[in-house]
Amino acid sequence: MTRAREQSSRTLFNREFPHQVLVLADGVRGHTFNRVLAFHDEAAIRIKNCTARQDDKWYLIYCFAQRKHALAFQLAFGGDLFDRSPG
Repeated sequence: MTRAREQSSRTLFNREFPHQVLVLADGVRGHTFNRVLAFHDEAAIRIKNCTARQDDKWYLIYCFAQRKHALAFQLAFGGDLFDRSPG
């Protein structure tokens, strides 16, 4: 990702994918991981995620351009929904 007008690539990423769901990484294994893949296939969207570590636990942050996809993901897999859209 390139920088535009002195903005960090994280800022640009958050602008493109402002709807993010934080889930515990241990909860997305095996059969659940296959369901996550199927969710993205059925919605015809690419998987955009990153990892975070807090209190000795690993988390996955799944990022979506549209709020409806983030809400559907949260409903299916749990986690906390964050909206990083500017303003």
